[in-house]
Amino acid sequence: MAELALAIVPLCVTAIKGAGIVRKKMKIFCHSDRVFKRLRKRFVTQTSIFLDECQLLLQEILDPNEAEAMVGSPNHPGWNSEYVDNQIRDFLGRKYEDFVETVEEIKDYIQSLDINLDNAGRGGELNIKLKKSERVGEKIDIMSKISEYESTIESFKEANQELKRLRKTACKMLRPHNKKVGTFRRKSLPHAYRLVAHHSSSFYKALRMFWTCLQSHHTNHDVRLLLHSRGDGSLRVLMRYRTQVGFQTQHQFLDLVIRSQSLQLIHLSAPTYNETTPPCSGERPKKIRKVRFSDDTGHSSEATLSLGSNSSAKASISAPNLCQSKDMCTELCSQSHQHNCLELCSGYLDAPDELRHQLYLVCDPGERISSKELREPAVLSGIFKRALHTSLSVPQQVRLAIQLVEAVLQFQSTPWLQSFWSLQDLSYFPDGDDLATSLRTLHISTDLSTAKSRSSKIDTIMTGVGQSSEELEDAQLSSGIRNLTMYSLGVALLQIGRWSPLDPGNVVEIRKLAARDSHIGPKFKEITLKVLECDFGFGSDLRAQKLQAAIYNDVIRELESLLEKLEGKRVDTMYDPH
Repeated sequence: MAELALAIVPLCVTAIKGAGIVRKKMKIFCHSDRVFKRLRKRFVTQTSIFLDECQLLLQEILDPNEAEAMVGSPNHPGWNSEYVDNQIRDFLGRKYEDFVETVEEIKDYIQSLDINLDNAGRGGELNIKLKKSERVGEKIDIMSKISEYESTIESFKEANQELKRLRKTACKMLRPHNKKVGTFRRKSLPHAYRLVAHHSSSFYKALRMFWTCLQSHHTNHDVRLLLHSRGDGSLRVLMRYRTQVGFQTQHQFLDLVIRSQSLQLIHLSAPTYNETTPPCSGERPKKIRKVRFSDDTGHSSEATLSLGSNSSAKASISAPNLCQSKDMCTELCSQSHQHNCLELCSGYLDAPDELRHQLYLVCDPGERISSKELREPAVLSGIFKRALHTSLSVPQQVRLAIQLVEAVLQFQSTPWLQSFWSLQDLSYFPDGDDLATSLRTLHISTDLSTAKSRSSKIDTIMTGVGQSSEELEDAQLSSGIRNLTMYSLGVALLQIGRWSPLDPGNVVEIRKLAARDSHIGPKFKEITLKVLECDFGFGSDLRAQKLQAAIYNDVIRELESLLEKLEGKRVDTMYDPH
């Protein structure tokens, strides 16, 4: 409560409201004497100066038009934003407390005038007609306090001068600071982003190519890739399957970490493999696995994994080759049902792009998702049905926005994310009423088809993922959309900034709403507009590394900077950028 009392925004709002009330009352009393008219003029002048100082301060952190609108209306929704108070504090720096005290003095001067005018007589009230004798008495009362009014207005003037000095000093102190560190050094896209993109795309294709399940009571399988990655290029996935026994339906899942490595690196590091990677267990430990597959040129290549070639090793332990499994689902499930859960390799998949994907069951109780607590997934677009004040705080909303932008940079080139997507394509597992905790399981998913032949080509498997390229191209041309993926991301950010569901197909309405204020603040609005239009100065092809780096710097890092200001501390990013 102490911090709330010292906040600059409520003090400014109270002073602005009070000044308007006093100005109206003084206008009513102007019939009493010319001296009082001059007094009112001095008060109006000082009120105007105070409003100017408020507007100049707001313009340092907000759009000039928005700053003007806020000063003109103390009921403007912008005054309710946490962003404004935090940004003012950041701008004023160590002058903040002095500025707050000065505004509080001004508020007290205005309240003092208001109280004295109320005590001057009923003539200050609207629609009250006084007798001549009453008016004479009121005039005498007012004139007897002229010197007190003058002293209060003079103090008001001195406080305004102090406000001006503090604001200018803060501005001068901030400018050299901005030249040094305010504009952060631009960085390239973090390497971990590219690793996740490469590994997730390769794993998707390998899993779709080799997936098999011979259990008749398994009626459906899907894979859910968690967006909250581990920062080292590994993936966290939940493989869910539905079982139907009689009239009873149950959902069960495997909680897995996918670690991917180049087959060439595996060959080179084979002698020390057991020292750097958790030992793998399988049903055929003595056998060296060989995997043959056809590349794009039709030539056959061979990959061999030899574990335990270290002379100090007593035995050679290899994980099962899931590419050769006739029932991959059963093989994985049998290991998950073991009571002594150890972080052992449950099997591996060799992809056509020379990557080996090793599947590990998550065994850490603090990290593992409990099947007993797991509910049916809910689509992300449904969060806007909740009341904003009971859902996510402003910093949590910004964190969600950062997570979505990171997901686009990681998965836009993979089969996991369509070019035209929406929040309906993302899901999470509800954890009671705690939405922030629930969103830690935010994920994208794909269904597995048991009818796929292991000899199917990747291109055939990928048919039907996403929309027709001709339809998408027509939509872009007719609507003036530069990049559908970025437009979809912009719509998602807009929904967060307005906390309401929107139809991505209504492009005109989306652009109208994007031009309006966001409850998160003007910076968030600016970022949303830039994302919607893919306006980064490097074209619209997301395959371009310069555009990806621009999105990372101008969106993710700007949102992180905004988050730091909202929380008043350094943000722990998901990845170490370099």
